[in-house]
Amino acid sequence: MQKLQLIGNLAADATQVQGKDGRDPFISFTLACNEKKGDQEVTTWYEATYKSTGAFQFLKQGKKVYIEGTPECRSYLTKDNTPAARIIVRVHNLELL
Repeated sequence: MQKLQLIGNLAADATQVQGKDGRDPFISFTLACNEKKGDQEVTTWYEATYKSTGAFQFLKQGKKVYIEGTPECRSYLTKDNTPAARIIVRVHNLELL
């Protein structure tokens, strides 16, 4: 079992997405998590999906949230064919802070 716990700020307003093949809609958002490493502050970006649409109206750019969920890593090629990866979190619990 994998469980990821994050506190961060929304990079932009959340979007509501209709599920494929008539599945329930879900919320999609990008979370920026900052961490101090010595003299520098490093930001890690996470893409998140959340099945509950009730929180949609509150998930605005800059809002601080706590999420728990299952992480998934996906690799891809950028436009210039450079390998890259992104972390996607399937959120099970979300709290507005």
